[in-house]
Amino acid sequence: MKKLFLSLICAFGLCAAVVAQNTATEKVVQFDKTSTKPGFGLVYNSDVKDVNLAVKNRMTKEGLKGKAFGKNITKYEQVNMPSICAQTCDIYIKVEPSGKTASNVTCFVSKGYDNFVSSSNDPETSNLAKAFVESLGKDIDAVVLAAKIAEQEKVVKKAEDEYKKSVSEKEKIQKELDKAEQNIKNMETARQNQQKILDELKAKSKQ
Repeated sequence: MKKLFLSLICAFGLCAAVVAQNTATEKVVQFDKTSTKPGFGLVYNSDVKDVNLAVKNRMTKEGLKGKAFGKNITKYEQVNMPSICAQTCDIYIKVEPSGKTASNVTCFVSKGYDNFVSSSNDPETSNLAKAFVESLGKDIDAVVLAAKIAEQEKVVKKAEDEYKKSVSEKEKIQKELDKAEQNIKNMETARQNQQKILDELKAKSKQ
């Protein structure tokens, strides 16, 4: 019962477990080789591969397609995404390792050229960008869950194949047993017939 209770806690607490940092914060982050920019970041307890896929899935749902821009950054150029910016803007999403098992997600918003959003020049957009980064948790959960489902499907498929193989082997063995049983009956009938002939011959020898 205790193990079941702990399993339920783990299952329903997946979203809480994926976040290593409670709320997104504003930081000046390395943007490219030569400059830093204000961005809005959050650390997630998930692999970079899973987080990148989650970001891609989320932006695809928004109808947006990004392209590689520098190291660990995807750029969404001149997009309309009201959930982040009230006007057309450039959105940059940076996903990089944070320790061995976590990932740091940073969102940069630019209104053009070098006009990057910060809480000092656009507090409204800053708050929206923070909320966006925080909302990625459910997308990461979905990716992680899908991976677990796919892995479990492989386990189940293997178990089913092994079960079918065992059933097939049993049926093959059963056929051999049935054949052997029939052979035994045939040989017993033949033995009885030969014994009958022998008994008849012995009976004649005593007449």
